[in-house]
Amino acid sequence: MKTMCTLECGDFFARAGWHCQTINAGSGPATYISTPITLPGGKPLDFYLIKRGELIEFTDDGITLFALRSIGYALSDKRNWKGLDNLGLKFGFQLTDSGAFEATFPLAEMDQWGGKIIRLMASIAAWEEERSAEGDSDFSLTDEIEMLLRTKDPDRKIVRNAALRVGKVEMSFDFLWGNTYIDAVAPLPQSVNARLRKAVLISKVDDPAEVLFIVDDRGGKKKKAEDEISVLGGLASTILFSDFQQHYSATMH
Repeated sequence: MKTMCTLECGDFFARAGWHCQTINAGSGPATYISTPITLPGGKPLDFYLIKRGELIEFTDDGITLFALRSIGYALSDKRNWKGLDNLGLKFGFQLTDSGAFEATFPLAEMDQWGGKIIRLMASIAAWEEERSAEGDSDFSLTDEIEMLLRTKDPDRKIVRNAALRVGKVEMSFDFLWGNTYIDAVAPLPQSVNARLRKAVLISKVDDPAEVLFIVDDRGGKKKKAEDEISVLGGLASTILFSDFQQHYSATMH
């Protein structure tokens, strides 16, 4: 007869990819926690908790941005931090000038902040997955679009990774240019589907925001881009990158 036994809690966390230990940090003892949430290549997202009386200090010590840079993300330019900064603010964390996610909260609220920490880490992994699908880890497409926008109207305000709330849903766009929310779109189903969801939600409100989707047709992507633009164009203003480039170049002559 087989003996039934339960999975011990400690065994579950170890097998599920969690690791926790007390270490001696520069300013004193800290609890180091490695999560099962990983970036491409298997790098887990880690953080530290430091107890200061009745307060807890959270920091990832810059590990997250370092890991993203190491897999090819152009984060040496702080302009490209905006999307990650918005994620941190959404859950109550600050992305410091040194590139670390940080927060301080009461020890009594550990249960609430435990959930916030997990949601932050999961959102960072989702951000990386979406950016990877775009094929724009070097931000070359967004850089080119920004240059064109600034050339077209140097006085119009540009905000990178602007947030737009529609009802209870908050969505991020690559740019807010004046009153227009702009997204660069890779001609891939997952990228287009994400924009379709945005367009559908925005179209349902009484006073919808002005939105423009720019579909990347650089480097032999023109046929795919033309196929996808017909899908997006039925719900929102959509243009090929090459047409967008020619249009704004033409307006300068």
